[in-house]
Amino acid sequence: MTPNVKLKAEHPRTADAPRAALESLARELDLPFEQVERVYREESRAVEAGARIRNFVPVIVASRVRSELRRQQRGS
Repeated sequence: MTPNVKLKAEHPRTADAPRAALESLARELDLPFEQVERVYREESRAVEAGARIRNFVPVIVASRVRSELRRQQRGS
């Protein structure tokens, strides 16, 4: 059994964590979930491509998404 499989079996809500984080960002920024999700996927791909240590990828991605969406809001 791999550690990830064990983690998912012990913590079934783990898979919901990214969705919960995206929903929270959408509420925080008062933006549609779909828009936040799209930017999250883009940023996630960019960060993961260059990440050597993946432990903090979700935190870094969330920060970049928040910054990008705020930048877009100011530009509108």
